[in-house]
Amino acid sequence: MSSAKDSRRTQRMASLLRAELARLLLEEVSDPSLHEILITDVQITKDLKTARVFFSPQGEYSPKQVKETQKGFQRASSFFRRKIGDNLELRHVPALSFERDGHGQTVSRLLNLFEEVENCAHE
Repeated sequence: MSSAKDSRRTQRMASLLRAELARLLLEEVSDPSLHEILITDVQITKDLKTARVFFSPQGEYSPKQVKETQKGFQRASSFFRRKIGDNLELRHVPALSFERDGHGQTVSRLLNLFEEVENCAHE
């Protein structure tokens, strides 16, 4: 029974981290290499000490731009941890590692389709 509780706890924490990181990217990050980025998933270890954050650029990104984005995340990692701790009132914030989501092109394609559908609905 404790594994189900642990699972819900890690899922809840992952969801909170994903939402807060997305908010921070939209509202507080000034690094241009981190603009137009989506947080697609967060996977957190059972002990809540480490979180893998998956991101996807919106639109087409060259491999060089992806590397710059990863460097931007590394530079901003301590900023993210501090803000997450303050905003979510966490005593312990997991270490964050950032990885490009391999499904990023699919996400981008889906976003474009949603945008097209929305534009058609308004016409």
